[in-house]
Amino acid sequence: MLEPLGLTRQEQDLYESLVSRRPVAAAELIDESTALARLVELDLVTLVDTDPAKYVVLPPDIALDVLARRRERELADARRKMVELTVRFHGSTARREPADLVEVLHGDQEIAQIMPRLLLSARNEVCGWDAPPYRDDPNQVNQLELDQLKRGVTFRVVYDRRGSVDRPGRLAALIQGIADGEQARVGDVPLKMTISDAPLAFVPFDVRATRHQTALLIHDPTMVAGLAALFELYWDRAVPLATYDGQQPAADRPTAEERDLLALLMSGFTDLEMAAHLGWSERTVRKHIDGMRHRLDADTRFQAGYQAVLRGWLEHRG
Repeated sequence: MLEPLGLTRQEQDLYESLVSRRPVAAAELIDESTALARLVELDLVTLVDTDPAKYVVLPPDIALDVLARRRERELADARRKMVELTVRFHGSTARREPADLVEVLHGDQEIAQIMPRLLLSARNEVCGWDAPPYRDDPNQVNQLELDQLKRGVTFRVVYDRRGSVDRPGRLAALIQGIADGEQARVGDVPLKMTISDAPLAFVPFDVRATRHQTALLIHDPTMVAGLAALFELYWDRAVPLATYDGQQPAADRPTAEERDLLALLMSGFTDLEMAAHLGWSERTVRKHIDGMRHRLDADTRFQAGYQAVLRGWLEHRG
C-alpha cells in the first residue's frame, strides 16, 4: 500500500522484507539491485560501510513520514500549477476563435467517444435532460455514471415525460438509478443535453433525426453557464422522481404479489407474459392491476407505476 509514496510493488516487497530482517550483506541482494537502488534514492535504506558492506533500513516511522511529506509538497506544487493553468485558460477564452469554443461532432463514433470524456471531466456535478433518440438501450446501466457517483459526483437528470419515461421497462431502470444515487425528475424537455461542471456541454444538433449523427461539444464557459441556467428552470418545474424512506403506514404497503406484478409491469411484460410468469390467468392479472390503480388513485398503468415509486412500494427491504 506504499504506491502513493512512489514505490512499485517490487520495491515495496523488498522494503517490507528488509524491515523485518537484520542488516543484510550487499552480496545477498545482488538480484534486487534495481529495487534496492530506488530504496536508497528514497532514503528508506542506507548502505553501511562495514566488512562486508551491509544494507540497513532506516526507522520507518521517520523515513516514511519524510517521504509522505515530500509527496504532500509535490501535490501542493501541482495544485498551484493547476490553478495557474486554469487562470491562463479562462483568461485566454475571450481571445479564442468561435471554432475553438464549440466542437462539431460527426457520426456515431465521435459522439460515442465524447461521452466518457464529458462524464470524467466533472469535479462535482453532471446535469442534463434525457430524451430520445437513443444511441444505445435507454434501460442499460451506465457503469461510468455509477463509478462517478461512488467518487461523490452528483448527477441530476430531468427525464422527458413521454419520450423518455413512458417506455417499457424504463421506469424500473430509473428506480435503479435513484437507488444508485442519481437525482431524477420528470417533465417536458425539448431535447437531450448533458452538462459537466468542467465546464463542458453536449447538445445534439439534429434533434429531429431518429439517431444523432451530429452534436455539439461546447467549451465556452459563458455558453455552458447559460445552458446550466436553462437546465435549472426545467429542473424547478419538473416533478421529483423519488422514493419514500420506507416508513409508509402498514396499510399502504404492497403485498408480495403486488410487488412481483409491478416489477413485471414496469419491465414491459404484456398481460399474457405476466400471467405465464406468475401462474395466473390474464383476467387475474388485469384484476390485480386495476386493484392497484384504485389503491394508488391512478388513471393509467404508467401513473400507477409512478405513484408506486413515490410511495416506496419498490424499495428493497431487508
